[in-house]
Amino acid sequence: MVAKPFLKWAGGKTQLIKEIEKILPSNIIKKNFTYIEPFVGSGAVMFWMLNNFPNIKKVVINDINVDLINTYNIIALKPKEIISLLKQLENEFYSLLNNNDAKKNYYYEKRNLYNLRTENKSTQAALFIFLNRTCFNGLHRVNKKNEFNVPMGDYKKPIICDSENIMAVNKVLQKVEILCGDFEQTLEYAEENTLFYFDPPYKPLSLTSSFNSYSNNEFSDTEQIRLNKFCNKLDCLNYDWILSNSDVKGKDVNDNFFDDLYADFNIQRVDARRNINANPEKRGFLKELLINNYPINFNTI
Repeated sequence: MVAKPFLKWAGGKTQLIKEIEKILPSNIIKKNFTYIEPFVGSGAVMFWMLNNFPNIKKVVINDINVDLINTYNIIALKPKEIISLLKQLENEFYSLLNNNDAKKNYYYEKRNLYNLRTENKSTQAALFIFLNRTCFNGLHRVNKKNEFNVPMGDYKKPIICDSENIMAVNKVLQKVEILCGDFEQTLEYAEENTLFYFDPPYKPLSLTSSFNSYSNNEFSDTEQIRLNKFCNKLDCLNYDWILSNSDVKGKDVNDNFFDDLYADFNIQRVDARRNINANPEKRGFLKELLINNYPINFNTI
């Protein structure tokens, strides 16, 4: 079975993979290469790279979200244990499907237990997946106290325990070095033939569209600027990189935040689908940015 993301993820990059594929640096991917993803999230691009490029000699993933990285580590180290825990959660949740009040109570009890962070790492990882599969739109949002605060979603019978995929993910993660911390630490793992892919928390298009409370440390404009400096550093060191982010210019034609930051690099605007809004009428296609630091030869990909 081909490994795929084990999480639903607001802003996941499955829909952008075809656009990313078009701009992959052919001089890198035709050789043995290292792939580094400093903001891994649900890992859609990482899994796609592992499934499609057997010549990857090393993969390094990183994220500042401790709970997310704990879940990756548990799947990599103890897949059967987390499957057992998820199956129990799934059976208990399914037994309440015909009782909305009991189902809600169960969800919020597990959310409170998760936020206490008193369980062992395997149980915390199982709770992380359970909440992700049953919360509103797979949204991961925490408050300043690092408490997960997303309400329950409206699903008839969500898949909570995908045993086959967890085993497939476990298999590919044996090739992956898993880090937790600031994105800049990933530079230590770069080698001669390395491709970085950056998918940071997006700059919000408006005050009400901010879903980037992904950890209890906000990814502010200051952080976006620090990331840009890191990308410039990688460019000076001759490492190739791709970066995705929101197209703030699509909301305000006078907002040149990213156009100015990345003026020295290739900026493309590509179509992406926005599915987070609670109002279905406000969902739909919008532009996102794909930025890279090397010449693109579309005919060779």
